[in-house]
Amino acid sequence: MLRVPTPLAVCLSLALTAPAWTPARAQVVVPPVMDQVVLDLTAEDWVGTDTARVEIVADAAAAGSAGTGSDSQRDDLLKAVSALVPDAQWRITRFDRSTDQAGLERRRAVIEARLPENALGGLADKARQASRPGLQLRIGTIEFTPTLAETEAVRARLRTEIYGRAAAELKALEQSFPGRSFRMGNIDFAEAPVPVYARKTREAGPAMAMAAPMADGMPEESPMNVSEKLVIRARVVLSAVAPRE
Repeated sequence: MLRVPTPLAVCLSLALTAPAWTPARAQVVVPPVMDQVVLDLTAEDWVGTDTARVEIVADAAAAGSAGTGSDSQRDDLLKAVSALVPDAQWRITRFDRSTDQAGLERRRAVIEARLPENALGGLADKARQASRPGLQLRIGTIEFTPTLAETEAVRARLRTEIYGRAAAELKALEQSFPGRSFRMGNIDFAEAPVPVYARKTREAGPAMAMAAPMADGMPEESPMNVSEKLVIRARVVLSAVAPRE
């Protein structure tokens, strides 16, 4: 008589005859030991400029409820200031509007542009001549400070100088340790704080001397062309795989 095994017997038979499964052993990867040479490099230079940041303050008064919008009022003040130096790119950086107790609407705009030194001659006189009842123009600020583009150009040049010095150090290191493949592993740049006195000034010429003394609120002395010192520091890591002992 033929006996058919039950499903439970079949499962037990398969479990007993199947080979045991052993998990694969994980491989431990040991990172290579690196030899490092750390350099601290510094480069500095002066950031100069040939243009001044000039602010013109425009004060206007008119009867209230004139019917003109703020855009039109701003355009009128910008047009009046732009006539002083037509080739400059004037921009309104502040615009205030109020009404006084007499019912007059008063508007004040601060309009700014970068001007070359030769455009500053007689600027205060031009502002007075352009003024009229209901509109007064005066110089607010004349400041010789480098622009962002001028600063970035010097910063890029200093980084290039540091790259060259780091490459020279790398070449000298390979000559001192022949057979070792040193590479530039890392460079961290940082801009060092510069003391307040680290400025180089150039006395203002006759053109600038005529621009400011007659303006309201301006200092007695004329503006000076100022250069600012820029100091870039870098930590350079030169590395190579350490030889096995």
